[in-house]
Amino acid sequence: MSFKILIGVDDFNEEQIDRIRRSVNVLGTIEIISQGATPVEYILALKSADICIGWPKPEWIKNSRLGFLQIGSSGWDNYQNLGLETKENFALCTGKGLYTIGVAEHAIAMMFALVRRIPVHVHDKDHKEFRRHLPYASEIEGATACIIGMGEIGKAIQKRCEGLGMKSIAVVRSINNADKNSATRYFDFERLHEAITDADHIFLTIPASPGNAGHFSDAFFSACKSSAYFYNISRGSNVDEEALLNALTKNKIAGAGLDVTNIEPLPKDSRLWELGDNVLITGHSAGLTNGFAERFCQLTINNLNNYFNKQPLINRVI
Repeated sequence: MSFKILIGVDDFNEEQIDRIRRSVNVLGTIEIISQGATPVEYILALKSADICIGWPKPEWIKNSRLGFLQIGSSGWDNYQNLGLETKENFALCTGKGLYTIGVAEHAIAMMFALVRRIPVHVHDKDHKEFRRHLPYASEIEGATACIIGMGEIGKAIQKRCEGLGMKSIAVVRSINNADKNSATRYFDFERLHEAITDADHIFLTIPASPGNAGHFSDAFFSACKSSAYFYNISRGSNVDEEALLNALTKNKIAGAGLDVTNIEPLPKDSRLWELGDNVLITGHSAGLTNGFAERFCQLTINNLNNYFNKQPLINRVI
């Protein structure tokens, strides 16, 4: 049997596409489609595809003959509870692990930028002003980081924080099942507010789920130190945005680094845009680095090989 493989990943270069093509060999043919293709174009291409690498909308694939979808996102909430779980002979695999390095480094970059007040100095440069600002910056070494969610990204952030001489606290679903590090204090989610009491920097890395939606609300921010910084590099739906705005405008926390928001792209009339230099907003881009495409290419090759040989698929969720 010859499989038709539809690839809709603009980040792949010609050499990576060629490697995927050579890995498929005689087992299939490859068709390339732009991520920005119109719905009509994408749906038409999917009609004859057995496998898709990319991010087609779930409603486009429900009635297709597609047997395997490899997305490049670690989260797959856009595909949940939409009938794909009951689609016959269908597998969906995520890109879990592809973004770990980029997201962890982005989180650390936001932490340094806020603590060292880099946005303020950028404005100084714009106005050709050479000056210092009081109060002086706090120090990272010796500060306490609380990482909420200890998946691959959470562990990568913890590793970097400890490498900077920070103390670390981890909040996990189950302490008994946690891959523990002796240098870290562990709390389960029921003790979340206790865990953040001493934290100077709080990193949110948990996935989106109905149970997590809006979970980080007024009670959470009220339990934070007023000098604490909050970083959301998970999903915007996890945070009650009104509660976050209230915490920032009433100085319940010192600042925030947000790579994700409740609505994306963030609407131009959102009050988040109006906050000061203690708030950083990046457009859901934390994981995008020059290493992402290579890792995605290799995951694609490995999973195509597994699919053809009826071996267990990596990161399978359906």
